[in-house]
Amino acid sequence: MNYQIFNDPFPHLIIEETFDNVECDLIWRELSFLLNKLHSPERYYAAKNEDGSYMTNAKGMSLDDLYQGDNRSVSDILTILENKFFNNSQLDKDLIESNEYWNTFQKANRDFTKIRRYVPGDDYSPHRDHWVHALISTTFCNEEDDGGNLYFPRHYYEFETRNNKTIMFPGWVEHAVTNVIKNERYAITKFCTCTSR
Repeated sequence: MNYQIFNDPFPHLIIEETFDNVECDLIWRELSFLLNKLHSPERYYAAKNEDGSYMTNAKGMSLDDLYQGDNRSVSDILTILENKFFNNSQLDKDLIESNEYWNTFQKANRDFTKIRRYVPGDDYSPHRDHWVHALISTTFCNEEDDGGNLYFPRHYYEFETRNNKTIMFPGWVEHAVTNVIKNERYAITKFCTCTSR
């Protein structure tokens, strides 16, 4: 796993080619299986505007609602993410050496995973996930274009989403998804928190 760690304009990590070919095949297989089962935003707890309207029209799903309890191991996506991000001592060490903030990720004891499918015309308005210590988002797409990037408006920083590319950052940093122009894409997002024990 080839990654770079940055502290400017906020702590974040970028991973190119996050998953190997076998892992990608398993993830795509599960995404294909779930495609016709995706829900509108109110069913997967999408962020809301002050007036109660949803900040996106993208369809999605909470994998934690689908695979509850011991059934989490049935999901290739949840299993692969667990192994890639939570059983990686070198990643933990590198993150903490770069910025003390990442202790919150190392101490995370709860996570929540959503998948979203963005089609042309979909976006996600600027918002913050205040309750999230580390947000991990990976893009999957068959064809790439210039839309559907992750944008951080207060920092004028845009993360170019590409197939099998991941970013990890604090959820409280305001972020948005730019308009998808031509080709559909999936976002697999893991929200990591520290709760009292």
